[in-house]
This record gives sequence, structure tokens and C-alpha cells, in this order.
Amino acid sequence: MPYTVARPRAWIAGLLAALSLAMSGCGDEPISVSMVGYNHTDVGIYAFEVNGRGGPNIWPHEGGGKFTCCVTVPRVYKPGMTAKVRWLHRIDDVPQERIVPVPPYRPEDVGLLTLHFLR
Repeated sequence: MPYTVARPRAWIAGLLAALSLAMSGCGDEPISVSMVGYNHTDVGIYAFEVNGRGGPNIWPHEGGGKFTCCVTVPRVYKPGMTAKVRWLHRIDDVPQERIVPVPPYRPEDVGLLTLHFLR
């Protein structure tokens, strides 16, 4: 997909680079974690979602103040995991979408999925 200045790339620097998941116990049962977004671009993000679960709007160069519940993730990381990220810049925009790798996480990590939209 070609890069345009008005739209952030959503391979989002390890997009889920700050992925930290609350883990307790063991097993393959999924758990729900809150998510938060940060917009490091010059363009506002009207809305975003991770694996179909929506997040709030984020003004340019802002974020971190609005947490959304919840994204479901496996308790135990499995190599090769991906997440589908979609976002809009305006309500009448065509949604942008990327499939991104999920970085490894450990059961003792904290309970929050953090999404960074980079230039």
C-alpha cells in the first residue's frame, strides 16, 4: 500500500510494541484486556479498532487518556500471532486496515494493550 503523508502507516512501530497483558493462572482460555491508543501523526484518528473491538478518537499528537474495554487475547503467547487494526481519519473515510504481528508477552505482564499510530 503506498505511503501518503496524510495517513499514518499502521505497521505502527511494533504497533503493539507496548502490548502488556494481564495474565493469571494458566491454560488457553482467552482473557479480556483494556486498550489505549496514541496518535503520533499530524492527522486525527476518528476511530480505531483491534480485532473488531473499537477504540475512541485520538487527536493529532495525543492519546493515552481514553481506555476502552476490552480486547480478547490468549492467556499464553503463541509465535506468529497477529492482530487486525482498522482506523478512520474522518467519519466519511474509507477505513484503513493492517494485519500486524503481536510481539511476545509473558504471563506476568501488566493488563493493557497499547496501540501507537506512527507517521
